[in-house]
Amino acid sequence: MKNLILILASTLLIACGARKVNKEDKTEDKTTVEVVTQKDSVNEVVNTEIKYNVETQEIEVTPIDSTKEFVVENKKYFNARIKIKNKKDNTIYSKDNKVSKTSLKRARTVTKETKKEKIKTVDKKEAKTLTFYLSLWIMLLILIVWLYKKFKSKLV
Repeated sequence: MKNLILILASTLLIACGARKVNKEDKTEDKTTVEVVTQKDSVNEVVNTEIKYNVETQEIEVTPIDSTKEFVVENKKYFNARIKIKNKKDNTIYSKDNKVSKTSLKRARTVTKETKKEKIKTVDKKEAKTLTFYLSLWIMLLILIVWLYKKFKSKLV
């Protein structure tokens, strides 16, 4: 009889339930490569050259005696002294400007991003019959107490 009560009690105490486990592993790899190359080259050459070629001729006529006549380049002069000066001016003005600008820019960016995500979701649902089992236990307890009192004299 005691064994029967223990078996009934153990079956009523054990409740049914459902358990659902979701495991999810996410791995996301992201690689970004950015390459920027810029090449600028400016060459500027300015040559300035100015040449002055100037020839001047100075003729100086100084009279000595006004009674005598002489002719220079189809011109008649009377008793004069002639002084001729030839001047040459060869002036060269030169200016050289050289401007050179070179710029080179290189940029390289590599970005690696790894994202790992682990998600574990547990859904535990207990049976809705728990209240039913509890009320069954109470009724069974009342029944056992009633049977014990009724058959107490026969058992002893």
